[in-house]
Amino acid sequence: MNLSFALLIILFVLMVSIGGKRGLKSFFSLFFNFIFLFIMLFLMALNIDPIKVTIVTCVLITIVTLFYINGFNKKTISAALSVIIVILITMFITYKIGSDAKIQGFSIEELEEISYLSVDMHLEFTKIFTCQVLIGLLCAIIDVAISISSAMNEIYKNTEAITRENLVRSGFNIGRDVIGTMTNTLLFAFIGGFIPLCIYFTSLNYSIGEILNKKIFCSEVFQILCGGIGIVLIIPVTVLITAKLLSIEFSKVYSLKKLK
Repeated sequence: MNLSFALLIILFVLMVSIGGKRGLKSFFSLFFNFIFLFIMLFLMALNIDPIKVTIVTCVLITIVTLFYINGFNKKTISAALSVIIVILITMFITYKIGSDAKIQGFSIEELEEISYLSVDMHLEFTKIFTCQVLIGLLCAIIDVAISISSAMNEIYKNTEAITRENLVRSGFNIGRDVIGTMTNTLLFAFIGGFIPLCIYFTSLNYSIGEILNKKIFCSEVFQILCGGIGIVLIIPVTVLITAKLLSIEFSKVYSLKKLK
């Protein structure tokens, strides 16, 4: 049996046995998201604007991940809106920084490959860098957004006479607890892929200073920092949007109390 297929079966069994129906939905959402990513890469190869393709892909992945798994409700709506807003903000920030800093993620070791790709594929590597950041950031901010909106929704449902101000304060407290772990998750995710290259540089007897000044290392650092910006932004955006959506319920409850 193919090793990849065997690992896929193990993953499926574990997700279904532990997560039940929700785990089964999560497994199929992985399948759908993989298809979206594959289509995204195919469209990029056809010289369609990478940023536009990536934004559409991020929206589709967000919809599948949130609404297919968690259903259509206020907490998923607020989480989805928050993710889309933060993706757009992060895209503008990352593209601006990448353009100004000439970040492309390649150094002299890849010079031959760059010339081939630049001539034959006509890729703008600053846009590709932006797409890398957005895709790497996406699942992290989806996780933070649904965690905050779900917790705020539970607080609202299980706390009598809670004010909007107290709900917002609780949302920010939840976000502060999440921010440290998620930024570290992003850091280790990017750095984990950089370890083989660090070993390669070390085998070539590069000094620490040479490694730190390599363009590809700078690219990794920029991805971490831009991703961290997205992680931080998702907290206030989700808190405010969730509070706004739940405030509709606040007004309904207040009106009923006045009628009584």
